[in-house]
Amino acid sequence: MKRNIFANIIGMFLVCGGMSMGFCSCDDETVSPALDEKVLISEINVGVTPNLPLLINTDSLMTWEVLPEEATNKNVIWTSANPEIASVSEDGRISAHALGTAVVTVSPEWGYATAASVTVEVIDHIVFIDDIVLTNPEDELSVYATASLQLAWRTLPEEPTYPGLKWESLTPEVATVSESGLVRGVAAGTAQIRATATDSRHFSKVFEIAVMPVIPIESLEIDESQSELAIGEVSKLNVKVTPENATVSTLVWESSNPSVVSFDEDGVMTVHDYGSVTITASAEYGGSSVSAALDAQVVEGKVNDTFDYTAPWAIFNNVGMVVGIEDSELVLTPGDDKNYKAVRIARTGGVNFHAGNYPILAVKVWMPGDVVAESDKMEYYLDIWTKGQTPAGKYGENTDKGKNQMEVKDCGDYKVYVADFTRKGLGASNEFLPSSAINMENVEFQWWKLWYDAGVPLDGTIKIDWVKTFRSEEELDALIASESGIR
Repeated sequence: MKRNIFANIIGMFLVCGGMSMGFCSCDDETVSPALDEKVLISEINVGVTPNLPLLINTDSLMTWEVLPEEATNKNVIWTSANPEIASVSEDGRISAHALGTAVVTVSPEWGYATAASVTVEVIDHIVFIDDIVLTNPEDELSVYATASLQLAWRTLPEEPTYPGLKWESLTPEVATVSESGLVRGVAAGTAQIRATATDSRHFSKVFEIAVMPVIPIESLEIDESQSELAIGEVSKLNVKVTPENATVSTLVWESSNPSVVSFDEDGVMTVHDYGSVTITASAEYGGSSVSAALDAQVVEGKVNDTFDYTAPWAIFNNVGMVVGIEDSELVLTPGDDKNYKAVRIARTGGVNFHAGNYPILAVKVWMPGDVVAESDKMEYYLDIWTKGQTPAGKYGENTDKGKNQMEVKDCGDYKVYVADFTRKGLGASNEFLPSSAINMENVEFQWWKLWYDAGVPLDGTIKIDWVKTFRSEEELDALIASESGIR
């Protein structure tokens, strides 16, 4: 936030010829001086987690930074909502006085554009970390040079007061490691990665990760079936290499139009806008090189949502809860909806449909076997709308208010719920989606009357594998056939 203050002289009173008074204009080339421009703080970052456990009768000095760096006044003000539990000094030192919680806030001395808060929990003892155990399977604790491996772990005890770990590589010439435990191979050898507890005892443990040498790619093809891309898609393109065990992570991905399609350093593609683009993958090995190209088009109406790198779908209207992403699937637990359990998900940002190009929308879902068996009254719906726009409403709503109007196909131990917009319309008027582009701000799937009554705790989860559109039922059936039996 910026505030500009200018002082402009618009005239001068002059005393001319004794007692007479009049106006005199300034010279055309005279420029009024401007006062210094005031740049206000727009962001404050505090160097601790949002929840800070603090032992009673101890203190902790906060660190922070303000942005932008050129802020005129970088002074901040610290306040505590419950100073009798935890107080804070003007230099950011928090002191714990009594058991309980207190919200400590830091705000700019000038302006009101931003603030940052920390919830301080005053405790009477600390649970220290005694051990750190990697949970990656043993046969997966290796990585190729140029590739990356995300370490997974648990601590003993499992709920320490300060669960954070500090990661560092003792052999950076072999592999590096990020703050989140992501190991990236540099050269063949054995990497030593140390994890250290952030509590005052600083328990640490060293893990060995095998870094395997690069196997050069001799030939390369990009799967041409991926030439039609979906806006908002975040994925990796499939490639065919020889030899089959060649190190694919050596590939460098480039886009002829990064405003349409871009790649990160790991080859993850993000589709930003409609248009055409040439995608190139290449690798160099000491003077020799290999490359392949794909001419691609971002097509209206295509949806290709997976959960490998992002979560484009979220819980709608607080019915259910997202557990997280596991094995590239969105994992949910049902929530209370009236007198039943239900899950409702909607796509962030809506969907750009084009029924002329992609008339079929489908979602692949896994539920525990007892859910299906016990939910004999389960109802499912697809609801699509934009305020003030038609068509809108539940898919097949003119039949039984849209209940169970999607076709359900088996895909191994999954179910695929299918809406064909050439067969059924939306809303009570049964108006069909147009065969041209139309943006729908709200697209929601519902599964209602699930296996337990409202208020009963659940052990089961529901998993969403993908949400996609298809040009034809044959295209959908071909994908289902290829994925059947795969979980």
